[in-house]
Amino acid sequence: MDTQTAEQDLRREAICRRLKGERRCDICDALQRSPRWFSKWWAEYQGNPTLSFVDRSRAPQLSPQQTPQGVVQAIINIRRTLEAASTPETRYGLIGPPAIQTQLEHLGFEPPSVATIQRILHAEHLTHPIGAGKDSAYYPWLAAWAVNAIHATDIITRHIRGGEEIQNLHTIDHYSHAAFLSQHTDKSSATIGEHLVATWSKLGLPQIQQFDNEDGFRGGHTHPRVIGQVVRLCLFCGIEPLFTPYYDPKRNHEIETFHSIWNQAFWSRHEFRDRNEVHAETPLFAKWYHTIYRPPALLGKTPAQMRHGAAVMRLTADLRRLIPGGRLPITAGRIHFRRKVQTSGDIELLNETWFIGQPWIGEYIHATINTAERVLTFWHKRDAENEWRLIKTRQYRLKEPAQLLLPAFRRNCARCRDYLPG
Repeated sequence: MDTQTAEQDLRREAICRRLKGERRCDICDALQRSPRWFSKWWAEYQGNPTLSFVDRSRAPQLSPQQTPQGVVQAIINIRRTLEAASTPETRYGLIGPPAIQTQLEHLGFEPPSVATIQRILHAEHLTHPIGAGKDSAYYPWLAAWAVNAIHATDIITRHIRGGEEIQNLHTIDHYSHAAFLSQHTDKSSATIGEHLVATWSKLGLPQIQQFDNEDGFRGGHTHPRVIGQVVRLCLFCGIEPLFTPYYDPKRNHEIETFHSIWNQAFWSRHEFRDRNEVHAETPLFAKWYHTIYRPPALLGKTPAQMRHGAAVMRLTADLRRLIPGGRLPITAGRIHFRRKVQTSGDIELLNETWFIGQPWIGEYIHATINTAERVLTFWHKRDAENEWRLIKTRQYRLKEPAQLLLPAFRRNCARCRDYLPG
């Protein structure tokens, strides 16, 4: 990689992390740069938010025609809001310079030209390189290699007559397609933990526990570097959590397929009166699903047949007693994320933005947090024939130490690191 480009990436990442609220000393430690270095580029950024972070030129930095900083920031924020499409008002529509001009006029700004807006977006890496928005990037699918190698858990919300809301928690074993179901009135982290404990007691402990990015799974969406209770529970039991990409449900297709079967063969077949009736009827569906239904992926076998004779480690009553009540500690282990690099060159992990770089825009990145070593690594896999490539390593400080995994939860089996990078 070009030296100047690599240094630009570091300077840009330092500013991004400071804007997110990180302390200067933590940023300098993580990037292995001096406070004097940081102060220089922070001052440069404050004087010119559109700078490209190249070494300072002797040419004049300001121009009488320069767009006011407030307008520049408004353009950036409007683009990000339109692109996020997180509200019904922004879900559909255009996001280019003309649309931003309209928004600026509506807010009372004197909008610059389309060309100026385009230059500002380009300087902030908010333009779309050709192909960046297409779903053409290689996705490194993780195939289960044994019973309980990978579990996936998801929540499907349903309402019954009278308006009662039921949170249906479903977990499926990717290898055997065996499932565990439970019904609740909420989807808090405590409820999810209760479901997981019951699942692991019935199906056994997985090596990888896959989730989407629901707040209850990852620990909320406000505090940076939050290690939520569900993640702590997984680590405490020797399980490695894996979070799928944002807004990409097809990467969780096994559990989504199970939802569809459950909806067709169970939920839509009966008009339930209350949650207790759903709970009482669920074992009948579970028996049919495990002993009669043959998922197409199992080539004629039932989930029960796929699990027959498999050696599984269940969460026994003795093991459950080892799990302390209240807030769990952080245990030594690994937390995994799959993310698609945005047009800004960034990805988001646990409410923090990390700059990966323009060369990776539109590509899928695998990120791993090692809680014992306090290291965050970023990996890329070009295609099925190539090995994982380490592209970045960063320090990842936590507010509390990571305790060692209890011997009772250690397992003598193929480890996740044989199938995942990091």
